[in-house]
Amino acid sequence: MRNALGERLARMPVTYLIAPVLAAAALSAAIAPSALAAPNPITIWVDVSRAATVSEFLKDGYQGHPVNVVTKELSAIKAELTTVPADQAPDVIWADNTWTGELAAASLIVPLTLSPAKKALFAPNVLSGFQFGFNYYGIPVQYETWALVTNAALAPKPPATFAKLSTKALALKAAGRADVGLAVGQGVKGNAYFTYPLFSGLGGYIFGKDTSGSLNPFDVGVNNSVFRKNTKIIDDWNSTGLINSSVDVVAAEAAFKAGRAPFWITGPWSASTLQALKFKYFISPVPRIDASLVMAPLLGIKGFMATSYAEAHGLGDVVPGLVVKKLSGSTFQSNMAAISLRAPANKKSTYSTSIGGRLAQAFGTAGVDGVAMPNIPQASSVWGPLSTAWAKSTSGSEATPAKKAFSAAQDEIQKAIG
Repeated sequence: MRNALGERLARMPVTYLIAPVLAAAALSAAIAPSALAAPNPITIWVDVSRAATVSEFLKDGYQGHPVNVVTKELSAIKAELTTVPADQAPDVIWADNTWTGELAAASLIVPLTLSPAKKALFAPNVLSGFQFGFNYYGIPVQYETWALVTNAALAPKPPATFAKLSTKALALKAAGRADVGLAVGQGVKGNAYFTYPLFSGLGGYIFGKDTSGSLNPFDVGVNNSVFRKNTKIIDDWNSTGLINSSVDVVAAEAAFKAGRAPFWITGPWSASTLQALKFKYFISPVPRIDASLVMAPLLGIKGFMATSYAEAHGLGDVVPGLVVKKLSGSTFQSNMAAISLRAPANKKSTYSTSIGGRLAQAFGTAGVDGVAMPNIPQASSVWGPLSTAWAKSTSGSEATPAKKAFSAAQDEIQKAIG
């Protein structure tokens, strides 16, 4: 009997001590590869000028995930997003706000959750550039718009009203001191972007908004009733020679550089030209044509979007947080905007004290009443007809009356949209 008990005791350590070791070994074999594998990297597509800034800012990764920055031309980012294999696709993209509607409709980007505090970091008109329907699909980082640049040698101070601008410009032309009254680049095909301040100042708009605050493609305001009443003013600008569509973007810049135009409508893309000028100048908002109508410049906005590929990469819960929490910061946005001398979107961001920083700030201030570039696909149907209307109505003695030109533009746009 003692021998039987001894045999049982002798067997017990073998049975109960070896089994846990075997289990641990099996568990180790199952867990080790996963535990040692590197976390999935977050891939960001951005243009080459900003790649170094993004890489440095995210050199430590985000929430344990390394960040891989890939450089692409801006146009290639959008084009390749639709064709790239999923395993090579980006999780975050540097994007233009005008892509929002198209990419959202194609389910290539995901909506972001923005708290009231996060929304408050941005001016509503800037943030709206990434709104589509009831959702926001991007975090704005910078914006650009045009302003009025005044030659201080020809006009001692910026005009307070558009009527004063017109009077001064025409007087300088009559005295032989100026060749171009208002240097706004158009050319024979027109340029609806550069003439937009004049368009909005007369009551024109491209699209109205629906109840969600998103653009309504079926509310086209190119020839709305308010604008229609003001088309005679365009005819006056044409007959006096204040504006002429024969002046293209190159000619407008040349006239101002040569001191032969008192006023020039341009934006921060002309920073190098402005920095090289030998005369003093002012940068200010384009003055109102009608005191009751806001001169609303178009805002070209760029920022970051989270793509739908992040979910397939196992990063669906991580990437939106990176975009919303990390890339919205004021210091980062200050650095990003400074690269291209654009205004940072975050209201707490700062500008450098260099002349480039002061230029960016001046143009940013001029855009305070701006409206975001249309971000719905139907906007592509607008620019051609609207540009043509401006070209035809400001072409000198052969000009088409503005009322007729813009009515034709409205009809063409509505037909294209359907």
